[in-house]
Amino acid sequence: MGRKKNQKAKGEATDRLPLFEGAATSEVGMPRKRHYRQRAHANPLSIHHLEYPPSPAQMDWSTHFPAFFEPPTAEGQGSKNLKGKKVEFADVGCGFGGLSISLAPLFPETLMLGLEIRVQVTQYVSDKIRALRLNPGSVDPDNAEDVAAAAAEGTAHPEDEPAAKRQKVEAKDAKKSKVRGIKPELMPPEGYAYDNVSVLRANAMKFLPNFFEKGQLSKIFFLFPDPHFKARKHKARIISPTLLAEYAYVLRPGGLLYTITDVPDLHIWMTSHIGAFPLFQRLTDEEIDNIGLTSGEGVVGYEGSDLQRERERAVMEAVKKRTEEGRKVERNQGGKEWSVWRRLPDPE
Repeated sequence: MGRKKNQKAKGEATDRLPLFEGAATSEVGMPRKRHYRQRAHANPLSIHHLEYPPSPAQMDWSTHFPAFFEPPTAEGQGSKNLKGKKVEFADVGCGFGGLSISLAPLFPETLMLGLEIRVQVTQYVSDKIRALRLNPGSVDPDNAEDVAAAAAEGTAHPEDEPAAKRQKVEAKDAKKSKVRGIKPELMPPEGYAYDNVSVLRANAMKFLPNFFEKGQLSKIFFLFPDPHFKARKHKARIISPTLLAEYAYVLRPGGLLYTITDVPDLHIWMTSHIGAFPLFQRLTDEEIDNIGLTSGEGVVGYEGSDLQRERERAVMEAVKKRTEEGRKVERNQGGKEWSVWRRLPDPE
């Protein structure tokens, strides 16, 4: 009897598969993490059935950023670039997409991509981005600060009179700013729909140059990577002398590389290897606080201004607090260690 009951329940669950997989539609809404079961880590040295272009020029970005690209007109060609934009941010091992989705509204004209090797996790991030795009002006439900800010925004009801309307809008921005901890000028435009962020299932240890051209990226993130504690597993760590050459290749001079972890030994490993590489220079705490004030640093189109400095500070806060692992460490009252590195110009 018990077996038949279980089989019946399993059949009913199969009938409702789109709902249980959290498919993002206007009817279903936001996906749920519990419907995307996946192991905590995947071996990047194993054979994974992945799709990747022979070269960056042949990559079809229209499926990821339809507002910025058109599909290729012929087989073997890349997508047509409508606005002259290229991906600038790469979140390697993005997990559930907390960083990329939180940074996207800060830089609405900057394309950013999360790279994740796990199938179900990638699907979850993709479905969540799709759901956010279906509801312009919505916020990431996994970030409590954004949800609270959206609730504060909903309490304002502008009147028909221009003066009253202006006051209500200012009050609304003040509430959002107070809850989110950011300034109104850093907030996304009205009706923002997350068109500039996407996720890709990929193995960054093997195929990064297949997706990005030389000097294309302005930021690359390695947040709470798999520590691979056993010595025989250290070759699978995402930071190594060989891989640093690839990161330096896709990162433009003046671009920034970010690391953060709650494992002290891994922090020592990453900083020692990056520090020994000739094309990266570690920033001091003061330099991190002043990122963006110097021309050539930060994101293209924003560098060299006080506004960019505020944006960069928001980026650093997101690095520390906007990932699932970061929030988990805070709940457990653990410690975090981070570093920021500037990509140096190529030697003459």
